[in-house]
Amino acid sequence: MQNKSIIFAFILFISFWAFPVQALERLPDGQGNIKLGPLEVHPSISIKETYTDNVYLSYDGLRDRSDWITTVSPGIAVVLPLRRHSIKAGYQADINYYNKHDENDYVHQVAFASLNLDFPGGLTIEVSDRFTDSETVRKWKKIRGVSGAADPYRDKPYQANDFFAKAKYQFADRWAVATWYNFYNYEYDNRYNNTGDYDRHTVGGSLYYRLTAKTEALLEYSYSRVDYPQDDFHDNKNHTIYTGFGFDPTAKLSGYIKLGWTQKKYDDKRERRGSRIHKDDKIDEFSTQVDLAYKLTPYDTIKLKAFRAIEEDEDTNEPHTRDDYSIGYSHILSMNEKIRLNAILGYGKNDFDGRTFDTDGRLKHRNDDIYYATLGVDYAMQRWLLWNVGYTYMDRDSNFIRYDYDENRFFVKGTVHF
Repeated sequence: MQNKSIIFAFILFISFWAFPVQALERLPDGQGNIKLGPLEVHPSISIKETYTDNVYLSYDGLRDRSDWITTVSPGIAVVLPLRRHSIKAGYQADINYYNKHDENDYVHQVAFASLNLDFPGGLTIEVSDRFTDSETVRKWKKIRGVSGAADPYRDKPYQANDFFAKAKYQFADRWAVATWYNFYNYEYDNRYNNTGDYDRHTVGGSLYYRLTAKTEALLEYSYSRVDYPQDDFHDNKNHTIYTGFGFDPTAKLSGYIKLGWTQKKYDDKRERRGSRIHKDDKIDEFSTQVDLAYKLTPYDTIKLKAFRAIEEDEDTNEPHTRDDYSIGYSHILSMNEKIRLNAILGYGKNDFDGRTFDTDGRLKHRNDDIYYATLGVDYAMQRWLLWNVGYTYMDRDSNFIRYDYDENRFFVKGTVHF
């Protein structure tokens, strides 16, 4: 208890801060407090203290274990504005310390760089790369004398690289066309985990038509190819098409809504155990991406999110349809506009196609119903200082003992950034 008090005192002393790496990547040009000629430097440091009542998420139906997790997150981003263009690069680490289960200690680190070009005449080009070095954490405590591939609950260090390039051209006043390419590589450090390694190549294009000053219609198509070098049974290709609308970030209604269809087709024609995949080895599903924010007043915003797509399981590489729907509300206090209240309520579902074995040895189709909620308070004490306090609850109601759990998390976080 004394150690915990010391940690909280230290957090208060350095003014607790949380500035996620995604925010570092979106830093606006021309607003750096530290400048070396035209170069802007944005350093940051955050500390987060989290309490969880279920560290291992009841994996395999094992007993819940609680713990405190301290996360220290140093980061730096540099921005070089070049008139209409810009270059950005940065690094951030999340160093996680577990109070009781210190075998779970790990570092999640990200390095990123991007080039943004904005040419007269309507052509914009974006190129970015994001490298991640991290691990999937242990699913249960270490077993004496058991290690490596023999440990069913082992941690899995991995590296991932995400390269993205996009070009967009606006023409004839209301029209625009875009094309993009994405390459995502995911590899585990240890060879005995490499059946989960994969490469994904994605190409796509969009056609936009501006209906009003702040609203545009869109038509979008993408094709992706997923290859598992050590598990070619799961190699597949995907076609996705969307139609929808996009809304300007400055409008009362902002964000986008996309409705469409997606297909995943497997290369291998071998019979899949208990699979509901069609005889031609493909899955067809309705797909959607919705991310909307509506400003009720200058102080109140409602957010709606919806997601439906075919994904692949991290543990087994098996396909499943994932649904996720949520509603959020945020309120800025009129008496003190530095304070924002946040709430999110959501529901998700994982519907697996094939049958796999559960902990009890039963072969069955896996289905998860996921209920979650978040409450939080953000306090921008200074322009360079932010506090966050929050609570999250998740209940994964699964028909698999292995994945059925509920968890409560409380956290307090502070971030200093310049």
